[in-house]
Amino acid sequence: MPSAYLVWGLLIYAWVGNYMIRMALSSLLPPIMTELGLSYTRAGFLATAFFYAYMAMQLPAGFLGDRLGRRRVVLGGILLGVLASLFTGLAGSFAALFAARLLTGLGQGCVFSNDRVIITAYTPKEKMAMGQGVSFSGPGVGTTLGLVLAGALGEVMPWRGVFFLFALAPLLAAFLLWRLVPEPPSPSVADAAGWTFRRVAATPALWILGLAGIMPVYLQFVLATWGPLFFSEVGVGDLGRSALYASFQGVAAPFGLFAMGWLADRAQERGVSRKVVIALTILLAGASIAGMGSALQTNGSAALVAFFMMATSFFVWGTWGPAYALMAERFPPGVLGSAFGLLNTICFIGSVVGPFLTGWIKDVTGSFAGGCYGAAAAAGLGAAAALAFPQALRTKRAPSPSTV
Repeated sequence: MPSAYLVWGLLIYAWVGNYMIRMALSSLLPPIMTELGLSYTRAGFLATAFFYAYMAMQLPAGFLGDRLGRRRVVLGGILLGVLASLFTGLAGSFAALFAARLLTGLGQGCVFSNDRVIITAYTPKEKMAMGQGVSFSGPGVGTTLGLVLAGALGEVMPWRGVFFLFALAPLLAAFLLWRLVPEPPSPSVADAAGWTFRRVAATPALWILGLAGIMPVYLQFVLATWGPLFFSEVGVGDLGRSALYASFQGVAAPFGLFAMGWLADRAQERGVSRKVVIALTILLAGASIAGMGSALQTNGSAALVAFFMMATSFFVWGTWGPAYALMAERFPPGVLGSAFGLLNTICFIGSVVGPFLTGWIKDVTGSFAGGCYGAAAAAGLGAAAALAFPQALRTKRAPSPSTV
């Protein structure tokens, strides 16, 4: 059986490869918008194409993983994402590009519901929030690399070529996972006895956690989609520099995942519910993006916008370790893929609404500041939903962890 750290590391790399493809579009939007004659509203709609398919695939992927095996579905999804990146580079019209991004979302949508279950299977329980957080740091690293490299490469080569190059990283990830990570042990029949998908879907706690999760996803993909253009609004003129500054959001993500996952585990040991940490991180993310809105409104410096972007990202990503640990505690392994799939389906409503609504506000007002203020208001709702999770603020203190 592989060590937890090996499994974490390989899945981090797989997420890096996926996110490089996912985030490249944000840095390359300026030349794409010029070539296809897109408004900000249409560009925001293009950015959401990925998420329509990604969100739609969460539940089927978890369902298939529960029945066919988690590793098989993860590998199939990564390889489909590789093909979709190649098709993106070949797209010659808005409709073709939209379809290619839909296909990208379908492929990458197979991963989350199943890799979180793989992490649960190989991670000691007393390290669950930190393990879920650290192993999910690949999206942050991939966000940085995707934005920086796509921006830099977009200045020296056609934007289509970037998607051809970015297909290589997830292809290697699929090979390494196939060679080094076996299928997790199958749960016993007794483990999932009485648990049907209907019972999973009827669990109020899952829906409450999903409603809370809509808000950080909203914030995350406002930054991910429009980050480079935030810097253009405060005077950063070239594609490479704006993409570089926007990539700082990805630098902050792994630190947020580790810090808040660690904090949630320590809080749990002391009898404080993980939902308190979730609510706190969402509130702080909202305050940070409100600060960024103020910086944009007053034409502040690029450094100030970068600071607030990093702070927002730190707290947004810090939400997920404790949230996924709550899920691992709430559902048995036999249905955990379906549960994670339904949770992410709900959460990613934010990814569809956020980029489009922010682009529309920009078209109407001429500034991204209003979109940031709207995102901050959404964060307040998310924190309230997290506190409504059906668990007391103070829980039974966890026993001292055994040596692992």
